[in-house]
Amino acid sequence: MLIEAKQLVEMTQLSSQILQQLSGTYNNVLNNNLNDTMKILTVLSILLTIPTIISGFFGMNMPLPLEHNIFGWLITILISVVLWFGLSLVLRRLMK
Repeated sequence: MLIEAKQLVEMTQLSSQILQQLSGTYNNVLNNNLNDTMKILTVLSILLTIPTIISGFFGMNMPLPLEHNIFGWLITILISVVLWFGLSLVLRRLMK
């Protein structure tokens, strides 16, 4: 009877260790998924910052470049789009 009790205690400890390792592995997988999500959200926030900064400059009440040009706003949008695509290519290369 004593031998069976010792075996039961050892099996319980072994099962407890296995569950702890399994829990640790699951937490690592969740942390990796969270890291990937945070990386994507960071890249998106950086990409959305460019048009915000450029349009913020044109919202100020002061003389601006291309203010008297007929195509000034179109040129500004074109510059913003080119910068956005350039930064997205750079960030895409860095993420790989």
